[in-house]
Amino acid sequence: MVAYWRVSGIGKFRKELGANIRSFRKKAGMSQERLAELAEFHPVYISQVECGTKAVSVEALRKLSLALRVPVRALFRGL
Repeated sequence: MVAYWRVSGIGKFRKELGANIRSFRKKAGMSQERLAELAEFHPVYISQVECGTKAVSVEALRKLSLALRVPVRALFRGL
C-alpha cells in the first residue's frame, strides 16, 4: 500500500511539473517543436514531460529552463 501512494504522488508531481513547463512554453509563444530544438530534445520527449508521463532529470530541467529563459526554481512554482 505504501508503494502505491508513493508512485501516485510521483505521478501527480510529474503532471504538475509538466503543466508548469507547458505554461512557460506557451507564455514564451513556443511550440513543443521549438522548445525541443532549443533544449536539444526530441519533440516527443517534450510532449511526454508536459503530460507527466516521463521523468525529468536535473540536467533536462536545466536545459529546459535555459531554453525557456526562466530559473529552474520557477519550474517548481506551486509544487
